[in-house]
Amino acid sequence: MNRVQKFACAALAAAMPLAYAADPKADGLWRGTGGAALAVTSGNSSTQAMNLNTEMVNITAVDKITLGAGISYAKSKGSAASTNKWAAAGQYDYNLTPRTFVFGKLGLEGDKVANLDLRTTVAGGVGYKVIESKPLNFNVFGGVAYSKDKYTTGPDASRTSLMLGEESSHVLSDTTSFRQRLELYPGLSGDKAKIAKFSAGLSVAMSSTLSLNVGLTDTYNSKPPAGFKKNDMALFTGINVKLGAM
Repeated sequence: MNRVQKFACAALAAAMPLAYAADPKADGLWRGTGGAALAVTSGNSSTQAMNLNTEMVNITAVDKITLGAGISYAKSKGSAASTNKWAAAGQYDYNLTPRTFVFGKLGLEGDKVANLDLRTTVAGGVGYKVIESKPLNFNVFGGVAYSKDKYTTGPDASRTSLMLGEESSHVLSDTTSFRQRLELYPGLSGDKAKIAKFSAGLSVAMSSTLSLNVGLTDTYNSKPPAGFKKNDMALFTGINVKLGAM
């Protein structure tokens, strides 16, 4: 099975948390992390909150495959869930030159609180590695995307968009790293909604396999269903464990 076929099969169960090491090795081995954040209270208040995520990366001198998934859920006793969302995505990058690459991405997500059963996004384009070093990696990318939104109630929506974005990873010390990614999808046709996604994560190693992770995600939709807010933000902290080759 070639790498494009591997990506197509694995992307069916994929996503985009911010998990893997800031400086992964380009040796063709799978590396990544799995993380969990749980909180339960009782007594004067009763709440449950959960965030699960995983990401795996395979890098060679020629290409890179990134796969991941995440689930967030929060609920207070006697009320409906305040958070109930999931996301899955996979991206394949192929290097044209040491600095330039082309990519294809498949993204799936749902958010019951926002009335979104499923958003499917297919995107492709070109990226450029602006900085590639041990303490800092910084990429910019752009292309086109097609999205289709299926809602629990109300009309479905679809759009063709530009895709613009940037991402970076920073090694702050021997035990601390930071990653962030911003994606912008200005609509060109269909409902012409403007979608923006931002995620950031700070990871502090506690041992050779465990780390403490603090993460932030923010999604903006300029045309949400009637009665729903345009912006949706989440802040979480939890423990990550390394997976795959060490």
